[in-house]
Amino acid sequence: MLDPNGPLPAAVYWRRRAVAIVAVLAAVGLVGWGAVALLGGSAREPQAAPPQGAPVAIAADEPPPQCPDEVIRVAAEVPRPEFRVGDPVPMSIVVTNAGDRPCVRDTNRMLRELTVTSQSGKHVWSSNDCYSESTNEQPLLEPGQPVRNDVQWSGVTSTPDCDPGQPRAAAGQYQVVARLASLNSEPVEFRLTP
Repeated sequence: MLDPNGPLPAAVYWRRRAVAIVAVLAAVGLVGWGAVALLGGSAREPQAAPPQGAPVAIAADEPPPQCPDEVIRVAAEVPRPEFRVGDPVPMSIVVTNAGDRPCVRDTNRMLRELTVTSQSGKHVWSSNDCYSESTNEQPLLEPGQPVRNDVQWSGVTSTPDCDPGQPRAAAGQYQVVARLASLNSEPVEFRLTP
């Protein structure tokens, strides 16, 4: 077996044997490398932590964070500056995320309120007078996109203790302020005319 026999010179047979041995060794090496890669894949070097101050990606399945007060803007809206006494007055609380990331904010019905006062600051009406039902509202606030809650004031005055038999608001200048928890809007003026 060690002596090559055949019509060709002996060197040809030795070269063929060398090529066959190299091919077998290469195949064994590939199989071994594949086994090490499969079995030792979990033993990778630990990745370096991101440098301080670098943004860190948040996993897609993490819930959005709560909106801090600093990024919340609250506004009151009235569709026009004048209404007749006795006509309903539509109003809105508008909550906007002024930040640059989506976040969630509790806008429970008891946390938001529209309050109408006279020019002198006297309480005239509140959307929370005679109202005590809590709601579970936690909308996702996208940056810059307002969320609005509409309320219609009948024009009848109210008191915090829900005293019955309140009169209609008289003709005059009024202002409405929107509130969400401890955040208040700028006052918006409107007039009731006879």
